[in-house]
Amino acid sequence: MMKYIPIVFVVLLMCYSCDSNKKTKEIRKPNIVIILADDLGYADVGYNGCKDIPTPNIDAMAKEGIIFTNGYVTGAVCGPTRAGLVTGRYQQRFGSEFLPGPRKRSENVKVGVPLTETFVSTRLKKLGYNTACFGKWHLGGESGDQDLFPLNRGFDKFFGFLEGAALYDDVNNKERKYMRGNEELVMEQEYYTDAITREALTFIDENKDHPFFLYLPYNAVHAPLQAPAKYLKQFDHIQHPKRKLLAAMNYALDLSIGEVLTEIKEKGLEENTLIFFLSDNGGKPKGNYSYNLPLRGEKGQHYEGGVHIPFTVKWKNNIPENITYDKPISSLDIVPTILAAVGEPIQEEWNLDGVNLLPYIKGDDNMTPHETLFWREGNKSAMRTLDWKFVKVDDKVELFNISNDPYETTDLAAIHPEKLEELMKLYDEWNANNIPAQYGRNPKEFPIEVIRTRRTELPR
Repeated sequence: MMKYIPIVFVVLLMCYSCDSNKKTKEIRKPNIVIILADDLGYADVGYNGCKDIPTPNIDAMAKEGIIFTNGYVTGAVCGPTRAGLVTGRYQQRFGSEFLPGPRKRSENVKVGVPLTETFVSTRLKKLGYNTACFGKWHLGGESGDQDLFPLNRGFDKFFGFLEGAALYDDVNNKERKYMRGNEELVMEQEYYTDAITREALTFIDENKDHPFFLYLPYNAVHAPLQAPAKYLKQFDHIQHPKRKLLAAMNYALDLSIGEVLTEIKEKGLEENTLIFFLSDNGGKPKGNYSYNLPLRGEKGQHYEGGVHIPFTVKWKNNIPENITYDKPISSLDIVPTILAAVGEPIQEEWNLDGVNLLPYIKGDDNMTPHETLFWREGNKSAMRTLDWKFVKVDDKVELFNISNDPYETTDLAAIHPEKLEELMKLYDEWNANNIPAQYGRNPKEFPIEVIRTRRTELPR
């Protein structure tokens, strides 16, 4: 009888080990992926009715998750929107309401999101996450302040460029914008959308056994309009040459998103990965030929076409699938939702402006996530409640019943002055907690000219 004891012991040990491994796998924190398109119009995804450009992978993600039919960003241009997204705070709270431009308010201002603000990447890194940013940064450092570079804002890896735009094909390194980490790349041979995806797939594979945060701010479909022949040939049916280029770029973006989603699935990570997809602002029909119809307006405006964007979220078997959520939500909500998903309590002193969306999309909370949403960019401002919205440019103010008139066709300011006054009062209360913009392009408002760092001054 005694000779069987070692065998029993080994079996028990193996069972304990299997159970421990199972528990370890069960308690692993979820991976987080944010896929951010650039200047992608509301109407340029299939699930919003796009006919001339197929987006099967974006559409599949939407079907496997939640479509936010009233998803908004906090700005009508890319840099400010990104500042709000990565901090969970209105960018006007810390002076980043304009694009990182060639002028600033005073000598001691760094052009970018100030170091007093904490990025979600930093919060996740402190929780043991491996972090990476691949793509367009546009959050600071363009003037040479390396403490505003991605590797100093909570990211372990960076492959991309700092500025607001870059060539998609710069084999000869004419622009000298492409970077890996803090160093300039001498050459990148792949079409840049594909190159960003290549880095993402490698990162996912390297971290399949460790919690990771992957921020993918693609520069597609922002200008310049460039696409290789292998994508262009799919769109010979589009006659307009610029729309054809945009279609090819959009198609390449969708293929890339499909590759990322497939890699996550094939690595067995689908049920443990929370994935967001959205655009940083609306399209510009006569700029990059991305469309927003039937919404009014475009990039740079606070009408719906500038700030109401494609927005979906997927987390297999953790949130509902194939549903739409119609109440207004914001890109500000991404940070609180991530923190809730990873089990990190939100501290009051963080002063986050977003909310955790999980109770709302799971049906545990039937209230409205936001009673009010706000926008401010210099002489332009706007505000939305559940039913009403005003848009102000200089002294001109328009009022819309946004619930009955989502395409902002009828100005009701003269008919409902009392409602406009009510909204303006709420806006003033919000605005009282903001600070003046710290940088931008207006020489009257920003007197100190920024000395741009030449690319040759960066390490190679």
